[in-house]
Amino acid sequence: MLKFDDKVALSLPGSKIGILIIRHIAPEFSIGSATETEEISRLKEKYGHLSRKELKKIEPIQSYSTYYKQFSHSYPVLAQLESMLQDKKSLHGKSSLLQTMFLWERDSMLLTAGHDITQLHLPLRLTIASGTESYQSISEKGVTAVNGDMIICDQKNNVISSILRGPDRNSRIKETTTDVLFCVYAPPGIDEDYIKTNLEKLEKRILENSPSATMEMLQVFS
Repeated sequence: MLKFDDKVALSLPGSKIGILIIRHIAPEFSIGSATETEEISRLKEKYGHLSRKELKKIEPIQSYSTYYKQFSHSYPVLAQLESMLQDKKSLHGKSSLLQTMFLWERDSMLLTAGHDITQLHLPLRLTIASGTESYQSISEKGVTAVNGDMIICDQKNNVISSILRGPDRNSRIKETTTDVLFCVYAPPGIDEDYIKTNLEKLEKRILENSPSATMEMLQVFS
């Protein structure tokens, strides 16, 4: 399913990738507006009393912040969490599957890319970007991977996502997606059990709202 290039161990020893594959998600999958409201309230209770400085000391935020700082970037999921806590960011307009992933991502603070697995050529490969790899981002912009960043390519050597540039457009989750692969990028410092436990929570959330769905794989690669 996923191979690690030798470059990863040399450049970023201790890095991990969490993979969750769920198939046969019901087309009418929905979390409902009440559930979204409840989840946001829970996030406010969990994180709302903390300052940005305090949040950045919490794992896994601290490890992500350290990684992004190498490239003169800040961790975007932290900014997205803060916007949600301040009611500045809404998930309306997103598919229910994306809403579920984004709410879970804000809760766990694990950087996650979601893909329609039917659009991927398996197996996947985690490697380190040379800075020459180009692909179409989810926002339809042409982007080039950043030298030294972690990227995932498929069997045809297409980049499907990178930490700094995000997921590609071709394999994005759409309203019609029923078979999905969630990929957690975990740079050095993030605990394997934390990744696994939180992926199990994501699996549970989806299966509760789509009893027809089946979990095909849940694994942390290192």
